[in-house]
Parts: sequence; structure tokens; C-alpha cells
Amino acid sequence: MATFARSSLLPQCTSCARRYTRLGFEGWRPLQQSQQQIRGKQKLAKPADTVTVKLLKDVRRFGRKGSYIPISAGQMRNRWFPSRMAEYVSASELKELKQQNVDIERDFTFGVEAPAQEIVDRVDEEQSKPYIRPIELEFLSPERSAELVSVFVPQTIEFFRQPIEPETKEDSEQHLGASDAADILRAAAKSTPKPELTGIYGSVSTADVLTSVKTILANNDEAARVMLSESDIRFVEGLASEETTRVKHLGRFAVEIQVKGAKAPIKRTVRVRA
Repeated sequence: MATFARSSLLPQCTSCARRYTRLGFEGWRPLQQSQQQIRGKQKLAKPADTVTVKLLKDVRRFGRKGSYIPISAGQMRNRWFPSRMAEYVSASELKELKQQNVDIERDFTFGVEAPAQEIVDRVDEEQSKPYIRPIELEFLSPERSAELVSVFVPQTIEFFRQPIEPETKEDSEQHLGASDAADILRAAAKSTPKPELTGIYGSVSTADVLTSVKTILANNDEAARVMLSESDIRFVEGLASEETTRVKHLGRFAVEIQVKGAKAPIKRTVRVRA
């Protein structure tokens, strides 16, 4: 009887056997699907890393000075903290703020008149630009600039130029006997001797002196910051003409270097050598 009872519970045809087997598989299928969903949740993207900061100045579209807002850690590290726009909030301060129910959120409407929805949808190009630290230049006083020029620029600045060869005696004898008038003029010229000046090819100008002075000052970090221009330099002594911006012969010449704002010019000697 027991054997007959057990056999009566089993399916009696192939169709019943397939239906019985299908019902058995459907019993554990929901468990398999739930396991797949749990594994899928682990692959979701993690939220962006943010920090809570306190604004040190009014920031358009973020909030007023003194308010607490969340912001990405990269933007705070690379832009806001170096430019002193905000400061970090410690863990203890953040805990106290939460206990006091202080609002920690960004104000998208601060400093703008556009609707809040347009502000949220629009990319803030101004805040997304990388921070570039401005170059800070510290200018020297006129007294300090004049002192540096006096210390580093030597008393004599030398230049080398190719001299123009003077006319030889043979060339001068070729003109003798050309005419009586020429002989008379030549004799008169010899009676009033002039200082012999050896001309040079080209010249030495105030621009050349300025370049030499700047090259000398560039050897010192502080002296390199002295501001000079070509108009600050002029020849004052030893000139064969009234031109004060260049010389065209060999010799020694006095120059004045006038630093803008300084009381007195600095005198140096320019020597033009062959």
C-alpha cells in the first residue's frame, strides 16, 4: 500500500512530468533575480567628493560672506582656498553646525536677477575657469634705483669700434699744384691747427650705453629691476658737435644717467677704443 501511495503522487504522463519540472524551476528563479539586482547596485557611481566651507567674501551664485556651503574638494583646493574666497570647516565645527540646525546649502539666486531654474541649468563658466595667481611686482624707489646704479655700474664703460684711417702724406701731395687758390686755402688750414680726432665707422649712441648698463645690472636680482630708458642717458662732455645722443670718434666722453625721480644724475665715463 505504501509503495502504491508514493507512486500515485508521481506524474503519470510525459506532459505532467514537464509541468511538474517547470514548477520546480520557478520556485528558485526569484531568488536568482534578487541576487543579480543586489550585485548591480554595487556598480552604481559614487557621489562626488564635497566639503563644507565658510565663505570669506560674497560670491555670486554661491552665497553671502559668512554663510556655509558645500563645494567640491577640487575646486576648494585649487581655486577658492588659494584666493582666500573661503576657508575649511573642521569636523568639530561641522558637528556643532548640525546640532544648531544651520543651513548648509548653496544660494543659486545670490547676486543675480535671473530665475533660479535658469541658474541651475546654466554652466557657471566664471567659477569653472582655473585660478591663475596674479604676478606681483614690487617697484624700487628712485633713491634705491640710483644707489644700485652707482654701485654696480663701473666708472668707465668701454666700447670698441673700427677707426677710419687718416689720409696719408702721399694722398695729400697729389693735391699740391692743383691751383693757386687751393694752395692758399691749404696753407691757411695748416696755420690754425685743429685737434686730431680719429673717426670711427658707425657710432656709440645712448642706446648702446643703455644696453651695456642693463647687461651689467642683470647680474644682480635687485639691480635688474631698475627701470631705465634711452632718454635717461645723455653725453655731456668731450663732444665734437652739439649732438648729445651719440659720438663718432675715439676718445673719452662723460655721460649722465638720470634715474626718474632721483635728485641728481649719476656721472660715468664712456671710452671708445680702436
